[in-house]
This record gives sequence, C-alpha cells and structure tokens, in this order.
Amino acid sequence: MTREALIRGIEPVMGSRSLLRRMNSWGILRAVLEHPQTMRDLAAESGLSRTAIDAIISDLTDAGWVVASDSAPAGRLGRPAATYRPAPGLGHFLSLDIGANHIYAVVTDLTGHVRGHRAETTAESEAAETRIATALRAGDDLLDELELTRADLWVVTIGSPGAISTTGQVLHFGGTGMPGWIGLDLRERFRREYEAAVLIEGDVALGAQAELAIGAAHGHTDVVYVLCGARTSGASIVNGRVHRGVHGAAGIVGEMPEMRWAELNERYGAAVLGSPRPSRERVFDLARSGDPAAVEAVREFADDLATGAAAMTLALDPELLVVGGGSSPSADIFLPRFEESLRSIVPLAPTVVASTLGSEAVAMGGISLAADHLTAVLDGAARERESFPNPAETQELLRG
Repeated sequence: MTREALIRGIEPVMGSRSLLRRMNSWGILRAVLEHPQTMRDLAAESGLSRTAIDAIISDLTDAGWVVASDSAPAGRLGRPAATYRPAPGLGHFLSLDIGANHIYAVVTDLTGHVRGHRAETTAESEAAETRIATALRAGDDLLDELELTRADLWVVTIGSPGAISTTGQVLHFGGTGMPGWIGLDLRERFRREYEAAVLIEGDVALGAQAELAIGAAHGHTDVVYVLCGARTSGASIVNGRVHRGVHGAAGIVGEMPEMRWAELNERYGAAVLGSPRPSRERVFDLARSGDPAAVEAVREFADDLATGAAAMTLALDPELLVVGGGSSPSADIFLPRFEESLRSIVPLAPTVVASTLGSEAVAMGGISLAADHLTAVLDGAARERESFPNPAETQELLRG
C-alpha cells in the first residue's frame, strides 16, 4: 500500500534575505520529505550553492527535522555521500473513513507513506456515539500495532457521509441508517479525543481528493468522480481542486429520484435476479461467467449509473470521468455498457476510467488533505515568522 509522496517539491522564491532563508529551508525540507536526498541532489534540484544548502541542512538537523545517513550505490568505490531523510518518528497522519457499514483507518508518516491500515464493520443501525467509539477504537488499535500513540499524530482527518459544513458539522445525510448523525459537530467531538489538528470532510470529496493526489485524476484539472459503493454519489474537480460547494454538498446528484442512485445497489435487476437477492459481488461474478440474468442486471446497473454521471458531465464538461468506490474492482464487467450509455446522452463525452484505489480511496484522500494542511501551515510560517519553525512549534501551528 505504499503510495507516492504527497509533499510537493521545491519552488524558487525571491524576497528579503531573511524570507529567502526561511523559504529555502522550507523548500529543502519539502524535497527531503518527498524522498531521501544527498547534497548533490539538493543542489541540482534547488539551484542553491553547496554552501547555502549545507547551512540550511545544518539548521534543519539541529531543529530535529532531518537526519543524515551514509549511503552509496552498489559497486561505487570511495566514501559514501550523506543522505538526508526525515527524522525517525517525526510525526504521523491518521485518517478515519467512517461509513454506514464500515470504519477504515490508515496511518502514514508525514510523506504519505502508509505505515498500516485497519478495517472494521459496523451496522447502519448503530447510534452515533457507538459509531464514533468504534472509529476511535480502530484508530487506537492501529496505533498500538505500530507502537505509536495519539501523541504521535500531527493531523487527524475524519471522512463522513453527507454534506459537511466548513466547521465540521453534518448538515445533511440522504441515506438510511446512521441515527443521530445529522447535526453532529464532528470537529468538536474529535477534538475532545486528539491533541492533533482535526480536519473533517465529506467522504465523496475525499475520494476525489485521493484520485487527484495519487489516483487516476492525477495531472488532470477538470474531472467528474463517481463514488459507487453501498451508496452512490459524485464529486467534481474544477481547475485542479475538489469543488465542495457552499454547504459541502456539491455532487449529491443522487438525491434526485430521477437519477435512480439512492438505492442503486439494492434495486437494480430486481425483475430478473430473484430472491434471495445475490450480493453485488456475486452478481458481478455471475455476469462475468455469462449468466443471462446477471448480465441483464449489470446492464441496468450501468445504465442507471450512467444517467447520474451524465447529468454531472453535462454540467461540468470534464476531461475525465473516474468511477470509484466498492464497485470499481468489477469495472471490467459494467464499464463498457456504462460508457455506451454515457455517450448516448453526452455529445462530447470525457475519457472514462475506473479507479484503482478501491476501498482505500476515502481514507487516502484524508491523508492528502492532512498533507496539504501541513504544506499550507509551513508555507505560511516560512513567509510570516521570524524563523522557520521546529517540529514542536509546527504541531502547535497545525492545531492553530
């Protein structure tokens, strides 16, 4: 589950000598967070002199940001060059994807490298406090496995179904189950538990964020993302950023009965599948083997999924449409029909791809959001403070 680094590289900066020193410190740190670097690497990437880099690396080492280790390519003679990497145990991110039927937790270091993950099942009927307790326990159990504690966390991201306000309150949830969830102030509730910075975002927006950072949407600016799992909804990436809307409700086109998304996974193929209804995975497996009833059911599924996707596509005119969520591993079965239906509605249809992130998408989107928060805080500190912050000061700034 190792993912590429989520920290961006060096950008040149002009300004006063003090500002320049702080921004260059931040640029060098970002490069080291991206991957281990030698002095030669840093000089080539930054354009700074060896003397300037040596002074900055010395400052970052003294502050506790980086450490040096000796390394040399196999077969090369001579003294190995020092390689600089993030200090061990520097800090970690925790992302909790809290759904109606699942809890998914992932812990990474500050580069976005996955240290571990854990999944729990939940019931839709669970009360809100019970669901929160399950999520907290999943996070704590994962930290225990990694020999970490809550004190090691710098940022915690919570992904939740529904429309989430900018202050972290659940404004709307259109699905069934999850009693007591609407109206919850998730930021306040989780701030009681963690000393780390706490970020709250809708699960579909986080799925799109993961696709933008490390998935199929990476490198694209205008994308429609469809999250098709136990429930189906969508999100939009506009000008390279996930568009959340005024209320965090952008993309919940599935609320329209005409889209037939609200109960998509429970109702498609009802006329042909019989009772008891096979699971979604079983229907896809049967269709893959050529079962006529399952093939017909998957056609209906693809057509209904395409109708809502077409509505979003016609509104946004994206270059790419990504289908993610729990159904995406079976895209080989339904995507050809989905594309056919989409193109019958949309005259200038985008390229269509299936996500490869699977059930990890929402949680990894939370890690990307945490990394962006760290980047924004350190960038602001480098521009505004009198000196570049050390790790302890950065933790305080993150909690801000």
